[in-house]
Amino acid sequence: MFDYRPVRRVAHTCLLAIGLAVLAGCGGTDGSAETGTPAQAPADGSSPPTGITQPPTGSPQPPATPGSLQASAGNAQASLTWSSSSGATSYHVKRATTSGGPYSQVGAPSSTAYTDSSLTNGTMYYYVVSAVSSDGESANSTQASALPTAPASTPTITPSVPAGVSATPGNAQVTLRWTASSNAASYRVKRATVAGGPYTQVGAPASSPYVDLSVTNGTTYYYVVSAFSSVGESANSTQVTALPTTPTSSPPPTTLGTWINVTPSGVNLTDSLSCQNFGFETVQVDPNKSSNLYAFLHCQGLWKSTDYGLTWSGPINTGSNGAKISDCAGGITIPPKSSASVPTVYISCIRGSGLGFWKSVDGGVNWTNYQVPPGSSGYQDFYPPVIDPYDENHLLMPGHEQNFMRESVDGGHTWTNIPMSSGMMQNGGTGEIFFIDTGDAASTRTMWLWMGQVAGGIYGTWRTTNSGATWTRVDKNEHPHGVEQIYQPDNNGVLYMAGSYSDLGNGVLRSTDYGQTWTHVGSSAAGEAVVVGTSKNVYSMFGYPIGIGQSTSAAFQTGAQPGTGTWVTPSGPSGMFQGPGQIRVVNDGTHNILIGAMHNAGLWRYIEP
Repeated sequence: MFDYRPVRRVAHTCLLAIGLAVLAGCGGTDGSAETGTPAQAPADGSSPPTGITQPPTGSPQPPATPGSLQASAGNAQASLTWSSSSGATSYHVKRATTSGGPYSQVGAPSSTAYTDSSLTNGTMYYYVVSAVSSDGESANSTQASALPTAPASTPTITPSVPAGVSATPGNAQVTLRWTASSNAASYRVKRATVAGGPYTQVGAPASSPYVDLSVTNGTTYYYVVSAFSSVGESANSTQVTALPTTPTSSPPPTTLGTWINVTPSGVNLTDSLSCQNFGFETVQVDPNKSSNLYAFLHCQGLWKSTDYGLTWSGPINTGSNGAKISDCAGGITIPPKSSASVPTVYISCIRGSGLGFWKSVDGGVNWTNYQVPPGSSGYQDFYPPVIDPYDENHLLMPGHEQNFMRESVDGGHTWTNIPMSSGMMQNGGTGEIFFIDTGDAASTRTMWLWMGQVAGGIYGTWRTTNSGATWTRVDKNEHPHGVEQIYQPDNNGVLYMAGSYSDLGNGVLRSTDYGQTWTHVGSSAAGEAVVVGTSKNVYSMFGYPIGIGQSTSAAFQTGAQPGTGTWVTPSGPSGMFQGPGQIRVVNDGTHNILIGAMHNAGLWRYIEP
């Protein structure tokens, strides 16, 4: 140990450490400072005596990078906010019109807010912010984007008369559709039981379609529609008629196909591998070439079939970031109505070095990663996105086992938060979300169905018609862990969902009013996960990622269209020891064919007789 003893009496007490050559910071007997090099700490690691100066510990550091950058668009401007950086005296706001830059500085505020004015409406702007002090400038923040738009002008003329009005009868209901009228804020749907009226208003929807549920089967109804705004109401449209009727019950299918295992040779479905291997979980179809299907295999990349799912080759992700995609546990999505000659493929990875959201614009060969604003966990794990049938750049995506969802309107490049009801907060489960196709691009864009993960019916099924601004719980039905696939045969209001814990029973539920109300169809003996349909039949099965070496009944059942009659439950092959994560339907010109991604049981194919 070092011995610390007084040296001499001075204007203030100084201590000298034995073995140290000089004093530092002590006054001499005449009040002058004694000079010398700074004292060093004792070699044994003990603290130096009081009054001995320590050497500098490092060079000055710039402020921390600003966080939580948010950009809100306005009329020809964007308002930015961010969290403060310790030590910053000002900030540099930088802008680009291309995602990722190059950026140009447009402002240097001293506060954590800035409004960028004189922008061009309709142009997407990308922003980053850095913190500045006398010690230097931080790195750029994460990017945020804003699309300034001009406010809607107040109409000054009466809306035009709705055109293209149609009335489609159903069971105790009539679905009305029309073409949007210029300057209309809403519509008035009017009904009579005598041709030519008088008409009584039965609805005031904001857009097409409208489902009239207050009708009686066997009665003919006459409808007109007018457009309404603050300026006034248009004349009535041309009259249309509808006769709702009770549907006849369809007998069950009398002939059934056989499931055949088409798993490609050489794939590994029995080892955990690098990312926890739950096998094939998703399968998608090229919307412009139904012979081409794509299936994703955990930890082993993307596989492709060009013969309606009979044979498969892969992995095809051989280009940039291909190794990341092969080290991924996740699922894929392809835009359902894209006109591209080569499909865009999205993948969301929840495990592996490929963790995050990825996009390929060349059919799955090359991949680009896009950051998504995370939840409180900070992770990048999401379920695969669902895609607007009328806008392939409009995506919705739920966080994996997190209480948030994200929306993108530019093909996944940037994202915003989707509001959720407090009753949808699962705190550990993952909700599934879907677009409801109304036949109208505007209303489809904002009408969604959300299903909670199985929890005894606590969370249930919810519906929104305004992009999540408000939600309505429509049933207690919930999806099994990791799986849900709904089925819409057309856009006339009919919708099927599979699940468990509905008060109506386990299995399959059917709606005829775009998901507002539901009835039970088929067997209720077991919960279901996937429901699909062909021109002949409706099919459902149960499955979830149960894991390597585990088995569960696929609970296969089918009923003739429209699924309101008797369903049958044929047994599946013994090799299909796990059920589907997803099923796709294609037609080879002769037969309807079902292709199922059956988790660790592989890929299976069913030809409908």
